[in-house]
Amino acid sequence: MLKILSNRTFLLFFIGNIISLIGFGFNLIAVSWLVLEETNSEFALGKIMAVATMPGLLLALIAGIIIDKVNRKWLLVNLDIFRLVVVSVFIYLLNTDGFSLSILYPVAMLMGLGNSLFWPTAQAFVQELVDDEDYFSANALLSASYQVGSLLGAGVGGFIVHFYGPISALYFNALAYFVSGVFIALAPFTSKHSDKDSEGILIALSKGFIFLKDKTGVLFLGLTTILSDIAIWGALSVLTITISKEIFLKGSWGYGLMDGMYGFGALLSTVAIAKTVAIIGRKKALLLCYSVAGICCFISPLTSTIYLAGVAYFFMGLHNNAARIIIRTLFMEIIPNRIMGRVQTIFGVYTRIMMLSSALMAGYITEQYDPFTGMGFASAHYALALIGIIIIIKIHKFKNEIFK
Repeated sequence: MLKILSNRTFLLFFIGNIISLIGFGFNLIAVSWLVLEETNSEFALGKIMAVATMPGLLLALIAGIIIDKVNRKWLLVNLDIFRLVVVSVFIYLLNTDGFSLSILYPVAMLMGLGNSLFWPTAQAFVQELVDDEDYFSANALLSASYQVGSLLGAGVGGFIVHFYGPISALYFNALAYFVSGVFIALAPFTSKHSDKDSEGILIALSKGFIFLKDKTGVLFLGLTTILSDIAIWGALSVLTITISKEIFLKGSWGYGLMDGMYGFGALLSTVAIAKTVAIIGRKKALLLCYSVAGICCFISPLTSTIYLAGVAYFFMGLHNNAARIIIRTLFMEIIPNRIMGRVQTIFGVYTRIMMLSSALMAGYITEQYDPFTGMGFASAHYALALIGIIIIIKIHKFKNEIFK
């Protein structure tokens, strides 16, 4: 890992990405708290989260082509600027007109647009920066940046919202996007990928579909394991703050504690996963990770205090993120860089459809029944991911294609 951090371009991107994710964490908790405080409706929060995923779904078919054809560094910088402008306008509207869902819906959609392009671009950018033998370490560090961002964004953001209000958190959110853009802009980089021909959208996309048609094991792996990410970004984006507010009566700081503990566990996974894989192998590691993450997700609202719920979130983050590192490394090893964006686009369409459905369903189930039932729904995502890994191991063709 230290070898990769000696790469100045990777280091500046790594720092910028962390800062950007801290900003995202501030945004997520500020918006979630505003919606619940003003509407007292989990379903309304679910609709906001669903709206935030819609731009990524609508633009997914061309997003991968954009990522594969432009200079990825400057795309990341421009996306930071775009999100900075959106947040700044939102702060202005809150200060002048006050809160309303009619204002938040377009803001959520525009923020979703920026986020849906930033994250897959960062993934493809890292693959372009490092050598093949460094993919695992690079993924561990990229994942570490996500978790440090989540830990600080949610943890600090929760306390800022609790003591100073959500608008203060949004000011820090805007500042984070500005600083992130500066760090990434300073990273020396010359694009290596050369797929800049003038092929049409359908021809470009067909390359991704043709690859997945030939690699059905990769397709099945993506469709099943992405469910664990959907549990986090779909269902739990609604459920975590609801559990803190309604079960443990702790409000925004409780949300920050739980989400921060998840981030802390996920951060530790970036150190622990390499040794774990070396001892038990990737297949057993994935089976272990999805089993433990699912159990911790299910029991978290059943604990007696929010601190024990935080412990459950810690182990959920530890195991869910370890699985994510393994899966991303497998994808990098199997999918050529020249079509990585297009393959990610295909998975991205599926992910956003499922995230949209998951957020809406979690909000609806929680509002109609209770948060316990909602967490049962979230846990089912992990159970399905676990079943997917078992099927891959049992089918000889899939196993040979994935676990070479």
